[in-house]
Order: sequence, then C-alpha cells, then structure tokens
Amino acid sequence: MDPENSAVILVDDDNDFLTEGGKLHGAVKQVLESNNVVSNINDLMKRAREKGIMIIHVPIIFSSDYHEMGDNPYGIFKVVKDTGAFQRETWGAKVADVLEVQDSDIIVDGKSATCAFATTDLKAVLDKHGIKTIALGGLLTNICIESTMRTAYDQGLEVYTLTDCSATLGDEQQRTAIELDWPMFSKPVTHDEFLKALDMAPAA
Repeated sequence: MDPENSAVILVDDDNDFLTEGGKLHGAVKQVLESNNVVSNINDLMKRAREKGIMIIHVPIIFSSDYHEMGDNPYGIFKVVKDTGAFQRETWGAKVADVLEVQDSDIIVDGKSATCAFATTDLKAVLDKHGIKTIALGGLLTNICIESTMRTAYDQGLEVYTLTDCSATLGDEQQRTAIELDWPMFSKPVTHDEFLKALDMAPAA
C-alpha cells in the first residue's frame, strides 16, 4: 500500500444524509452520532491529505422526476423518491456542508445506483491516477458502501472499509454488515487503523 496510489472514496456523503435538515438525516442520525461519523470523516480527510492521499466524493443524485429508478421503484429507491431526497440542483444532493471539503478533492458526478461505479466514471478516475488501494466510507453501510465494495473487490482493487466513517439505518444493520458481510470483500478497519497501515507500509 502506497499513498501515491491510494484514495479515500466517500459514498453518498450528501446533505440529505449527513446534515441536520436533510431529508433522510433523521433516519441515520442515531448511528451517525453513536459512531461519531462526521468528525471521523473530517479527521480522516485532513490526515489523508497530509499523506498525499486523494479524496473522492461520490454523492448520489437523481433527476426531479426520478426517472433513473424506472417506473415503479421499490425498496430503498422508493424511500428516496417518497421523501424527495437527493434531487439534482438542490442543497440536499450536494456534498454535505458538515464535511471539510477542499479544492483538491475530486467530486464524481452521476451516481444514481447503489454502486458508485455503475453510473459514473469513477473507474476511469481511479485508472487515470493509478489508484490501486481504496478506503470506503459514507452511507449507507449495508447498501451503497457494500455494493461499491463488492464491485471494487471484483475489479482487483485492494479495498479497505472504514468502520467508524460509515452509517446506516440502525445499529443492527451496521453491526451485521461490518461483522458478517464486509470481511468477505474488504479489509474492515477504523480510519485510524487505515492511516497507521499506510505509515507502516514498505516504501515503493
């Protein structure tokens, strides 16, 4: 693992999830607060930048008519449509105000699927910069992070998942994903453990 070919990817880090007043903030607020997620993400980004690690944001965004979901959305997409969340050109669909974003960060547009690779040019961005190792955080732990993690794993990337920089709809879903699902397709660590592993990695 080398900082020069590593990136932090924050999935669905929109205002509608992370910021008070967001349309789905209430649904994830308890897990956000119990795991100190926003503070951990900001600490992660600050320290990662100091090590020369790229920060990539992939907010989820839909058109105002949610046509990306098809005619009859169900499951989590129905919840999104019913609440009017993540509409393009609205405050809720922007990278969260509570995150300390810098001009050097990359914002990948076009995510309208559970996987951050599916409807975006994320893979091209990673290839352009020679990224071989990624660390995933954001929302939702057991949905979009897990979907993105599985794709990255299949693509041959070294995948770390950040247990204290993610949140979902409840403690049980959070625990089950991290303890049972994530280890099958990634290396679950805290953000501090990820950064320490970079320090300990042999020089390229």
